[in-house]
Amino acid sequence: MSKFCNECGQKFEKEYKFCPECGTKVLGSKDLKTKSTESKTSNVAEKTLNPNVLYGILIGGIVVIALIVISSGILDSASVNTSVMNQNQVQPNINSGVNLNNMSLINELETKIKQNPEDYASLLELAHLKNDSGLFEAAIQNYKTYLVKNPKNADARVDMGVCYFNMQDFPNAIKEMETALKYVPDHQIAHLNLGVVNLSAGNIEKSKEWLKKAFDLNPTNEVGKKAEQLLNNH
Repeated sequence: MSKFCNECGQKFEKEYKFCPECGTKVLGSKDLKTKSTESKTSNVAEKTLNPNVLYGILIGGIVVIALIVISSGILDSASVNTSVMNQNQVQPNINSGVNLNNMSLINELETKIKQNPEDYASLLELAHLKNDSGLFEAAIQNYKTYLVKNPKNADARVDMGVCYFNMQDFPNAIKEMETALKYVPDHQIAHLNLGVVNLSAGNIEKSKEWLKKAFDLNPTNEVGKKAEQLLNNH
């Protein structure tokens, strides 16, 4: 009966313990059965996951799901943003750092004002731009210079108050916003911002008074809705 080498396929008629062609040991039927059994055992072991691996996969999946939920804001649905609003905003000012993209325009405005110190329109624009860029201290100085010439500009005072708020200087933020109301008593954003600043300063009852006034001035616009939201959540 002809036999074949399991390694190189060489055919031979005689009984050889080793292949005359490649020298590989010739497997008998007993050897083949043993090898097949070992192969099946190995396959079963490979297909059976270690319990520790299963636990690791399960925990990893839970962590991934939790991260997705948090990043999507689902857990934040009951929270309210208590940032103040600039005069030209319908959304809260949430600047937390310096925006360097505006530096070129800031430099241009500063050069323009040096050439014409009486250009108060450009000075106010510069103050707003610095405020929006997170340069709060520099913006305050520009607002102060502008307000010396235009003390009744309530919008500028409110925006300067926003700068103080972002610097955590709540007393000066309150002072400037209350001064703005002396000139424009129905300034809705000033009322809203005073509610937010007092809330941040821990003056809860005072905060509610200002928020209620902001809501009463116009309950249907964005500022009024924001005031109502804060009232309902505090």
